[in-house]
Amino acid sequence: MSETILLEMNHIRKEFPGVLALKDVSLRLEAGEVHALLGENGAGKSTLIKILGGIYASDAGEIVIHGKPVTINSVQDAQRHGISVIHQELVLVPHMTVAENIYLGREPLKSGRFVDFKKMYDDAKVLLDSFELDIRPDDEISELTIAQQQMVEIIKALSFNARILIMDEPTSSLSEKDVDFLFENIRKLKQAKVGIIYISHRMSE
Repeated sequence: MSETILLEMNHIRKEFPGVLALKDVSLRLEAGEVHALLGENGAGKSTLIKILGGIYASDAGEIVIHGKPVTINSVQDAQRHGISVIHQELVLVPHMTVAENIYLGREPLKSGRFVDFKKMYDDAKVLLDSFELDIRPDDEISELTIAQQQMVEIIKALSFNARILIMDEPTSSLSEKDVDFLFENIRKLKQAKVGIIYISHRMSE
């Protein structure tokens, strides 16, 4: 198997009472690839992503990460396998800073007891600078545009060492200028060999 293949979903099936949501669905994602999932609402896109993100279990089929079959039963399992989902509805805390949101619940400690704010802000700055973003670690989330908040979500995912990013309708709330900003940063993610599954119902994208 090629080392560039990050993910394979083979013959995935998912059925709900009275509804066959997915039937024999397969997908392959390589490093640095943007794989678009296009379709109308109800086409099964969200179901497939919820299986990959650990929300649903499939009824049949397998998920292969870096050539090894894996079982994903939770969001934590997905994160351990390098998978992160950027949802339509962002889950950042508005009154907290960028750095605090990135490391929420896993803040670096000093002396085993106290939050090491300097390290947290320094580490966040390194991540932000890698995308040349006009965002400071001490900016409050509420001060940022929606597109900038999306980038904070993406950077938070990368801080978990995510190599597979799932972007669920990422342009739904963006202006034309913000869409250009998002696509520019998606190109940077491609260059960093991150694999992206891009979900949209807009054929023009």
